[in-house]
Amino acid sequence: MYIPRSILMLLVIIYLLFLLTVDWINAAGGLWWRPFVVAFIVVLVASWAHREQETDESE
Repeated sequence: MYIPRSILMLLVIIYLLFLLTVDWINAAGGLWWRPFVVAFIVVLVASWAHREQETDESE
């Protein structure tokens, strides 16, 4: 099974980000927008990793 490099990199980043921020996101006195910042960072990394990949699908 072939996993594109960008998808593999995204999965590793999501995993590390989850491990490092799970307590930070769920802090009782935390700011309400923290989970949205994390989600925005994940979207940015995914869009950066997928920016110029060639597709092998024929039209």
